[in-house]
Amino acid sequence: MGRDNKKNKGAIALIFVSIAGLLLFSGCASNNYSKVPSTAAGVAHSVNTGTVVDTRKVNIEGQSTARGTVTGGIAGREIGRTIGRGDGSLIAGAGGAIIGAAVGHKVEKALSSKIAQEVTVELDDGGTVVIVQELEDPEFIVGDRVAVLESRAGWSRVRHHADSDTFF
Repeated sequence: MGRDNKKNKGAIALIFVSIAGLLLFSGCASNNYSKVPSTAAGVAHSVNTGTVVDTRKVNIEGQSTARGTVTGGIAGREIGRTIGRGDGSLIAGAGGAIIGAAVGHKVEKALSSKIAQEVTVELDDGGTVVIVQELEDPEFIVGDRVAVLESRAGWSRVRHHADSDTFF
């Protein structure tokens, strides 16, 4: 094995690790703000108040986009191309691309899943709603007073209710 071939394998391994790191840490930034859907910006909401009567933790299944599939395919192709010479290298690269794309798809799906809370709220008007949303701190517990916000588009979210006149 020549010195140049070893350098190429090292460079390819570095590229693969870098891409995997970017996939792993994309979206890991956090802050102290409550998370709301982007669709909530500039949209009027009706607000109901109520009391939490039940909660349970659930997992919101992640989604995969072309980003994970393409990134995995590129990384797999580059790793596969380091195997063999000539036609063998091309065949290994093609196989690596297929395997890498499948792995990239699954990795992105796993990394984009979210721990969530299903919150059952008995509304002050007598109705009951169940809403699933990403887990926030502090978690909702049975007996919490909450505000339920509902958009005209049909999506809802729950937030803690400070008192009858003030929400935070």
